[in-house]
Amino acid sequence: MGMSVKSILAGVALAVGASLAGGAHAQQSSFGPADAKETYYWISNKANLPLFVQYDYVGMKKIAEELGVKVIVAGPTDFDLPGFIAAVDQVCAQKPSGVSVVGGWDPSLTEPVKRCLEQGVPTVVDDGDLPDSGRLAYIGTNWTQVGVAQAKKMMEKLPNGGKLAMMSIINAGNMREAVAGFKAYIEANGGGKYQIVSNEDDKGDAQEAARVTAAILAANPDIAGIAGFDSESGAGIVTALREAGKNPGDIKVTAMEQTPDFFKSAKDGWVDGIVVQNRELFIYYAVKMLHDFNTNGLKSAGLTAKEGGRPVPDTLDTGVILVTKDNVDKVLTALNVK
Repeated sequence: MGMSVKSILAGVALAVGASLAGGAHAQQSSFGPADAKETYYWISNKANLPLFVQYDYVGMKKIAEELGVKVIVAGPTDFDLPGFIAAVDQVCAQKPSGVSVVGGWDPSLTEPVKRCLEQGVPTVVDDGDLPDSGRLAYIGTNWTQVGVAQAKKMMEKLPNGGKLAMMSIINAGNMREAVAGFKAYIEANGGGKYQIVSNEDDKGDAQEAARVTAAILAANPDIAGIAGFDSESGAGIVTALREAGKNPGDIKVTAMEQTPDFFKSAKDGWVDGIVVQNRELFIYYAVKMLHDFNTNGLKSAGLTAKEGGRPVPDTLDTGVILVTKDNVDKVLTALNVK
């Protein structure tokens, strides 16, 4: 990666912004020059989630330096949807140069994004679309394909079928898409050999994911596979399998990326496929597209951005890769994981 989580955290100014705090417990971390003429915000729940710090912050820092703009992280540091919505409203009231909202947490974010746009603040969404919000663009993963990728790997590892379980942040819009993609692929291509017996909420917390997994194992001793769709699912699943006395491969597991160390679970055989989003691209391109919207001067049917033109693409699919036992050594080496 070239920069560790520790060095990124050490290199940014962390402050609780008085204008954003209120009930939202908002955290701000800023990148870019102090005298920048443009300021962009990235707003999320769990804004200092290790996954975000490891990947998303890297893209923020790079684009801030390339464009000479300031990019500020804002939002609750825990799961606090009302606080998240309040942070979006409070940020947009300051009329920054642009805002990117992590839309996948909940469809109710549609309304605050609308309010930002009504105030004239250019607003895009990333990591989960809000298609009814009027957002200028969506930048991130096609979550249906996340579900398909996990389903394909699960079927490959269980050619004779079996009972399957799923877990995610169950109300998150992006994960609903992934769950739907997983189920649809299994139903269309599984030949009736697979039975999905459980769809659980792990609340985006590894400890909760472990508790949920233990409950799945107790209710379904013959469970064949478990799929996890948020970044904390996989770690919790593996913890519960270890505690239950299982061996690697006894139960097939597919999951999302978490921290670099989590990739060792693929090498050790606990996880059969880890879906990796190109997260460093999310905010890099979100800010780039907001900056282009403000500055490129391109027109749609003769209309400028201020007149209703759309001088940036509507959607940017940043793609995924699948890490398995076949390619995990290359990933571990690249990430300097011992």
